[in-house]
Amino acid sequence: MKKVKIYFLLICLMVGFTACSTPQPSPKNHTHPKILRYALAQEPNTLDPQKVDASPEATIAYHIYEGLMRSYGDQLLYGIANSYEISTDGLVYTFYLRDACYSDGTPVRAQDFVYAIQRMLTEEDSSRPFMAYPIKNAAKIHRKELSIDTLGVQATNDKILKFVLENPTPYFLQLLTLPTFSPIPAQSDPAMVDITLSNGPFMLKEWNHNDSIVLEKNPNYWDADNIPLDQVSIIISTNGTKLLDMFFNGELDVLPTSTTNVPESFSPYIQYYYNGANDFIRLNMDGSCPLSNKNLRLALNYALDRNAYVDALGSEDVTAISRYVLPILPGTHKTFGEEYPLEAFPLNGDAQKATDYLNAALQDLGLKEASDIRLELLVSDDYWARTEANIIKEQLESVLGIYINVFSVPYQTHMDLEETHNFQMSLSGWIPEYADPATYLELWTSDSSYNYASYKSEEYDECFQTANSQMDAQSRMSLLAQAETILLEDGALIPLQIRQSALLKNPKLTNFQTYYINTEYQYIYADFST
Repeated sequence: MKKVKIYFLLICLMVGFTACSTPQPSPKNHTHPKILRYALAQEPNTLDPQKVDASPEATIAYHIYEGLMRSYGDQLLYGIANSYEISTDGLVYTFYLRDACYSDGTPVRAQDFVYAIQRMLTEEDSSRPFMAYPIKNAAKIHRKELSIDTLGVQATNDKILKFVLENPTPYFLQLLTLPTFSPIPAQSDPAMVDITLSNGPFMLKEWNHNDSIVLEKNPNYWDADNIPLDQVSIIISTNGTKLLDMFFNGELDVLPTSTTNVPESFSPYIQYYYNGANDFIRLNMDGSCPLSNKNLRLALNYALDRNAYVDALGSEDVTAISRYVLPILPGTHKTFGEEYPLEAFPLNGDAQKATDYLNAALQDLGLKEASDIRLELLVSDDYWARTEANIIKEQLESVLGIYINVFSVPYQTHMDLEETHNFQMSLSGWIPEYADPATYLELWTSDSSYNYASYKSEEYDECFQTANSQMDAQSRMSLLAQAETILLEDGALIPLQIRQSALLKNPKLTNFQTYYINTEYQYIYADFST
């Protein structure tokens, strides 16, 4: 499966605390009607479910639309589906739809899901057509190699929807929670989707561009009786002072904020959370540079003192890590990190091991001196990325005696150079598209179009493919953990850090969840305590 590549530059913090007076937080109590108020830093590009891309707009789409399944935190819940069946070979999923309506009272039909998935694959500006690739013939339809009527999705009748997959896809139910799999009335003109006609717990009431968005509880939502909020008011502004004043005046309930220099008096209102961002360095192994040598890749990994690197960044937003898969992803019974702990390289580095691997690399490469190794680190031309790169350069040069040139380019150029494999080392990152370790590991199979590092390992490919053909969840997770270990033992990348964010939150706000996959917030069941 392909996916959108996301590089992590400087995280734009909506509110930063500097030398200024510290007001005493006193959010007002909420009375009827119950209105949740939060802020966005920029205007959404669209709320069309098959076209939303960035997390802020996907968050809104997630609340005004609903697919067959829904997630709430790490819980997988039923959405429009009332039940489902999976064939013993894992290739056929049959969903039985509940009685549900759009916001105008029109019934949601199985045919609407078929139509929506067809839009994903045929609309030129569809944001995530690759998310449908597990469905039979979807990839070929998207590449215009087959007609849309060969797609492995069929509405048996208004209430029964059947999917036929290319291969067993244990995370398929997780995919169906994404806004891109939300239904669109089948009679709609593809170019004229009415975003005010939705089937989720809320519906779009107002959109004052570059100013505000108002969502209203959808009275025709199938579970409307269990939705506490009456309205959601979203302010669009980059004026941090204004927004901070609004929070203290009780006009905002949720406000993204800095994780550093937070006044102590704000501590009861601060909530920290991992945002899914996972940063690493790609190492090009296509034979065009010395990094095709495994010993050199391992020398780089052992030379890096990740704790010192994070300390030098001077940011509380990042946590050093020496594994690849985001450890907070769900495993079988606990988190993936709890079930399969892994520290592939010492967080404080190991200079002796790094030197040993370097000496082996020099011998392999027929070089006499470490200074003969000259590498280039590709980064985007923002302050944060350059700061990271310079710390990494200083550490690796100091420990190994090699030379690293930091090559800083515009963001789009960075993306283009990676996609065409025109780099040696590249400062990169990823966030999960769905709640499963495969969202990270599928990038490194030999046939992955996102394998920009040209990593090739028959052992890795076999392990990953075997994992995704397993119907037993525990066996599958164990194989995915083994695949991650293979990847790191090959030194295919240099893990760096995972990131966290923070927000100010009204202490009376309950059941408001942050999330790290596709959406920022989940407030379907949010409420205010008395």
